Amino acid sequence: MEYQFSNAVLNSREQSFKVDGKRVVLEERAFKLLAYLIDTHPKVCTQDELVAFLWPDSVVSSWSLPRLISDTRSLLRRIGVKHDLIFTVRGQGYKFNPEVKVHCPQTTDAAQIQLAMLKAEHHSDGAHLKFWIGVTLVMCCACIWLIVNHAFVHEQNVSFKASEPTDAKGRILWVDDNPKNNIKEQGYFLKQKIGIYNTTSTQEALLLLSMYDYTVVISDMGRSGEPLAGLKLLRAMRATGDDTPFYVYTWVESKKQQEVILSAGGQGVATKKQDLYDYVLLHFDDEKI
Repeated sequence: MEYQFSNAVLNSREQSFKVDGKRVVLEERAFKLLAYLIDTHPKVCTQDELVAFLWPDSVVSSWSLPRLISDTRSLLRRIGVKHDLIFTVRGQGYKFNPEVKVHCPQTTDAAQIQLAMLKAEHHSDGAHLKFWIGVTLVMCCACIWLIVNHAFVHEQNVSFKASEPTDAKGRILWVDDNPKNNIKEQGYFLKQKIGIYNTTSTQEALLLLSMYDYTVVISDMGRSGEPLAGLKLLRAMRATGDDTPFYVYTWVESKKQQEVILSAGGQGVATKKQDLYDYVLLHFDDEKI
């Protein structure tokens, strides 16, 4: 902070003292004395208070402070300060001369901006609190929604998740990137004590076929933007020597599609649920169905 008084300027941040615009050097303790008296103005500072500030953790004589004040007054007169800056209040202590006006210059633009920001922050504490309370509530609601939604999706997934009855007579590997489209059909086969295993990609299907035995493979034709994914899966199976019965289940009825699947080694194409049931059940033991 910069203080202007009489014909002098004291800057506590820069530890500088100027008289008539010229910088002069003050003894360190004299500078601290003036700065402290200005900071506490118009308070009267007792001798004990000043001694504790100027000689911390030191034991000094009762004459140390009066001598410092006398020496400082003499120094200020010699360097041209026009007023006596240290005023003695008898029986109480010392204070900055009340007849000398202390002037703090206007802050720079940057300081003004910072001060304005601090004031705005102070006055907007309530708004900030409300804002963060609102954010917290929104986050809590989002978390609750995610938990509920996850539970809902999980519940939906359970209806078409791969499952196998304890006394299953066989297994179907069902390849479709939208397994939920086949919930009813899969439910029918489960009632017939046939296990259902879902996968959504050709790669996963081939891996599963290499690891486990399946009675029938059912696949869609178009999958994940690839219109002939089902045909490619069939060809890949037959290329590895896998002759598991293969059916395409799709909603597009086409004789050409049927011919392509049969020529590739598949068993057929079904576009209706009942046709699919009839085709697939042929591969299971009728006596156990």
